[in-house]
Amino acid sequence: MKIYKIFAALAACVALLTACNDEEFLEEKSYKNDSAGFYQSERAMEIGLASCYAEVQYMIYGCMRTTHSFMLLGVGLDSFSETSATDHMSNWASLTDQSGFARHWPDYMYKLANRANTVVDMIDQNEGVSYSTTTKKNELRAEAIFMRAWAYRVLAGMYGGVMYAEHMTTEARYDYELLTRQEAWEKIAEDFKWAEENLPTKPRLMGTLTKAAAAHYLAETYLALGKFKEAEDAASRVISGQDGDYALMTTRFGNRADQAVDRYGNSLAAPQGAYWDLFRSSAKTDGSNAKDGNSNDAANKEAIWVCQSDFSTSDMWTLGGSGDSWWRTHTAPIEAVWAPWVPMGGKNGTRKDKDGNVFYIFSTDAVCFPAGVDVPNAGDPNKDVKDAVGRKLMYNLSTGIDSLACRSQGNGAAYGLTLIANEYVTRPAGDVNGSVWDDPNDFRGSEVMIQRDPYTPSGKKWSQIKAELKERELAHPDDNAYVITASDTMNITPRFWKFSDDKHPFRNVYAYNIYDCDFYMIRIAETYLLRAEARLAQNNAAGAAADINVLRDRAGAKKVDAGDVDIDYIMDERIRELFGEEQRWITLNRLSCNPNATYVTSKYPTQNTTTSNYMYERVHKYGFGYEGVANNPRESYVDNLGKTRHYSNFKPHNYVFPIPAQIIDSNKDKQIPQNDGY
Repeated sequence: MKIYKIFAALAACVALLTACNDEEFLEEKSYKNDSAGFYQSERAMEIGLASCYAEVQYMIYGCMRTTHSFMLLGVGLDSFSETSATDHMSNWASLTDQSGFARHWPDYMYKLANRANTVVDMIDQNEGVSYSTTTKKNELRAEAIFMRAWAYRVLAGMYGGVMYAEHMTTEARYDYELLTRQEAWEKIAEDFKWAEENLPTKPRLMGTLTKAAAAHYLAETYLALGKFKEAEDAASRVISGQDGDYALMTTRFGNRADQAVDRYGNSLAAPQGAYWDLFRSSAKTDGSNAKDGNSNDAANKEAIWVCQSDFSTSDMWTLGGSGDSWWRTHTAPIEAVWAPWVPMGGKNGTRKDKDGNVFYIFSTDAVCFPAGVDVPNAGDPNKDVKDAVGRKLMYNLSTGIDSLACRSQGNGAAYGLTLIANEYVTRPAGDVNGSVWDDPNDFRGSEVMIQRDPYTPSGKKWSQIKAELKERELAHPDDNAYVITASDTMNITPRFWKFSDDKHPFRNVYAYNIYDCDFYMIRIAETYLLRAEARLAQNNAAGAAADINVLRDRAGAKKVDAGDVDIDYIMDERIRELFGEEQRWITLNRLSCNPNATYVTSKYPTQNTTTSNYMYERVHKYGFGYEGVANNPRESYVDNLGKTRHYSNFKPHNYVFPIPAQIIDSNKDKQIPQNDGY
């Protein structure tokens, strides 16, 4: 049973148990309509915890069609960006304390912390509650303590100062003290330590917390505090199996384990194929559906904490994460926000040349299947395009279905490309302008996982189509209709198969594509990288290299030498392994303006909000830079191919978000200072 299904199940259990005891049923009791009146049983405590998990699920899935959900994951930093030059995380000068983006995470993280504190207080105060086992009370309390710590971890990592509370709030307060980031980390470490000591090694329900999850975040927090040996020890308790049965997956598993090659014939042999398996949905190789996606597969020992969200075939709604709940409960559109829009009819469009001929911008071959090929849910091409007669369009304008590119849609809404990987990530190994990929044999950067040259409906690769478009342009030198500009191709991006699938479940009961692979919050692969960082901090580069090489061995990449391991190498390896998954903002923030991070300051000694810090250096070097907007030009440079490019306008003070004006104004009895630079 998944955590969000507990509400209905527990309500039914309570009713059943009460009905079976006539004397208890007839006994007159009085309850207040408040927390103390509700939290009178173990099941009530579990319901309270379910509301905490729901808050996390909402933050991860709830606003995926915008960039709200991806702020924690580092949108606009050194690995991926927004698709518009004017959005806050691509035009950092526009981000202010009045923005809804500044408010989004604090609004919900303080709510999460209070929900968790409510459960903690009710467990502590309601001493008459009977628990099913001798350890259950502390296990449930540890889940709530973990949730509180996680909420404050996010706030400290995104905003610096934290208004910390360790008890539930029952009335309005206007005098909160703002803890420094350092002070917050110290309290967060205490909470994660207590949670690890009391959580079980196995989750009580799918998606609930274990010792390993707490130890993982404890290692991260100890790194922030400069307690490097403690960080190594915490990570080791996860990796050694002391805190549960978790391990890096090196054998094929799950719904597609019987598939030897991907859809284009590339080998999926182990151990590399196990990485591909991690991200498969509930669709099986034969087209049938499994009960769940591979992230929740019982054989998946790599998943320590997975954010839950299920699509219901009975009523066509999403359960749990409420993916896109600004409007209503939709399917979580993670595949759609990453998937390239073109070549697709919806973005391709048509043009008319000087002679009146109508043609597709990217050519009919780019958007239409060959004549005679009948594809389910395919669209009808523009009747004015002569060479498209008798063919089918990949993109169905009326339904929003992409019949080739495997793009999930949300309950009839065709969400557009929201996220774009930085060129540092998409360039292949050996690129003259540099790449995060240091080995062409690294499976994680191969065409199996990052399809840089996609196939079009006609079967031609995009590189071939581009060459033909250039020839077409040269054949019409006096007609601008045939000119393909940079803006035309902006949305032609690589497909990341870790956020996409070539098979979609539920197509037999629901017309729209669904990608139902739940989101990893923690994989043990990241735990290895935390331990590598802790070892580097203790001048044990050989130990750090050994941990990194566990991941590189699975990926088929060459081993890294100890002498090449520094903080930048570890940050690059985190991109290679955890691109789009890790909570990148937290990672780079704890390494910035932090005197505890001596292994950073030894290489980047300047750490402040006005000149430079580690996050700024990473973004300035690798971030996506748009040409600019009115009154806000970007700094330009010339790359190794002689092309003029632009840096991101991220500034050193942007390593933290502005504290929302609403928080500062409402705390009227105690002044809360705004973060520097805002």
